[in-house]
Order: sequence, then C-alpha cells, then structure tokens
Amino acid sequence: MKKRKKVSSFKRREHLTGLLFIAPMYLQFLVFTLFFLGYSLYMSFTDWNIVAGTKNFIAFENFVQILKDPIFWKSVWNTVYLMIGIPIGMFLALLMAMALNRKLPGKTIFRVSVYLPAVTSAMAIVILWRFIYNAEYGVINLVIQQLTGEAGPNWLGDPAMVKISLIIMGVWRGVGNTMILFLAGLQNVPRDYYEVVDVEGGNSLHKFRYVTLPMLSSVTFYVLITGVIGGLQAFGDQFIMTGAGPEHSAITIVYYLWQKGFAEYDMGGASAVSWIVAVMIFVVTLIQFKLSNRWVYED
Repeated sequence: MKKRKKVSSFKRREHLTGLLFIAPMYLQFLVFTLFFLGYSLYMSFTDWNIVAGTKNFIAFENFVQILKDPIFWKSVWNTVYLMIGIPIGMFLALLMAMALNRKLPGKTIFRVSVYLPAVTSAMAIVILWRFIYNAEYGVINLVIQQLTGEAGPNWLGDPAMVKISLIIMGVWRGVGNTMILFLAGLQNVPRDYYEVVDVEGGNSLHKFRYVTLPMLSSVTFYVLITGVIGGLQAFGDQFIMTGAGPEHSAITIVYYLWQKGFAEYDMGGASAVSWIVAVMIFVVTLIQFKLSNRWVYED
C-alpha cells in the first residue's frame, strides 16, 4: 500500500509539473487570443466610434450595413480575382521544381535566385515593382515603347490593369517558396514507382499523371490551403502599391476592414468585417478539407 501511495504521489507531482510547464501557453491563449476574440465579437454588435468614444449596442446592424455596402462586395470580388494568381503560381512552381529535380548545370544558382524574393523584405519588393510599373519611366513600358513605338499601359492607374499588375507581382514573389515545397515533395517520390511505369511501357506523361501528381497531392493541398487563406487576408501589397486603387479597383476585404477601423474610426464595423472574413476562411477551408478526400493521396 505504501508503495502504491508513493507511486501515486509521484504521478501527481509529475502531472502538476507538466501543467506548470504548459500553463504559460494556455494563459497566453486565454488572455491574448480567446479574450480578444470574444471582445471583438462583442464589438461587432456595437456602434463604437473610437474617436468620439461612443459605444452603443446595435445588435446585427453593422453586419446588415456592411452586406448592403457595394464597396464591400467590390472588395470581395477583388480579393477573389487576385487569387487567380494562386493556381498560376502553383503551375509555374511545379514546372520549375520538376526542372530543378534533374541534373542540370547551375541549378543551385537558379534555385537561390528564384527563392530570393520569398525572403526579401515585402516593402523593398513593392517599391521595386512600383518602379517597374511606372507609366512614364518604368522598365516594362520603356521596353514596350522601344519594341512597338507606342506608350505602354498605365499599370497602376488604370482600373483594368491594377489587379493584373498585382497578380504578376504576387506570382513572382511567391513562386520560389512554392517551388521549394514541390521540390522537396519530388525528392521524396520513390524511384521504384517511375521504374514500374517504364516496365509497363509508359512514357513521361504517364509518369507525371500516375506518379508525380498523386505523390505531390499532399504538398499541393498544403500549398492550396495556405495560399487561399493568405489570399483572403491580402492587404500589405495593395496598401503599399496602390492603396485602394482607382475606382476601388485594388481594394481587398482586409483593406476594407482597415478603412472601417482606421480611416472611418468605426471599430464596431471593422470588427464585424473581421468576423465575416473569419467565417469565409473557415467555410472555404472546410470545403477544401471535405473535397480533399477525393484527390489527396495520403498513403
């Protein structure tokens, strides 16, 4: 009996020690995450002007006004439009990863140069691309003028060109990181699988269709999930590059949120927008996970 009591006492002390070690993490979650999530939900039901200091409970009025605002729906459309760059970037990254997975001279230098934008300051990249896109002395328009004799488009001043400009910059900036992920996935594909295709008389297309794509499905799923979540939260590049853009052509959902909170000082409305974004991310991610059972190979 004494031995059992000693063992039981030791287990209790061990359990208590473990709880003490993880307590700071739970405390941080409760104070800095859960509490502020709950508080932001409460704020979304109030008419809170942070400058005037007024705070009145108005129930779902913020959500109703936001869903009636055409600028909000334009921000939703712009956000979805900009996410066209996700599949484009994935396709280019996969092509480059497959090329770098072969024995090619100078592939290390190419790999570093492609990956460099992923670790470069976002501010530096945006300033660089603002110079490239400049309508008067930008590199692209100078090349167009030399080749055609005509002035190039106003990349950042034309509502029809702003989103295309942002997509090109986003693909260039993110393709290196995606390429590294695909390359890591390719290097983990067993060579035996390709040899089986050779034995069966298959060609390179069969190898890509029946070996490469299924074996990269988990990496593809990860890139797609993180890309969509990041796309729904797009803000920094648009804010620095063009602001809301001409005729709100570059405004995104998070940019709309920023305008509500820090331009109009409507913290209640900003909180409502943040919860709408959170629900959108949750629903889209849930749908992706549900559909993943049909195409993600996990064995």
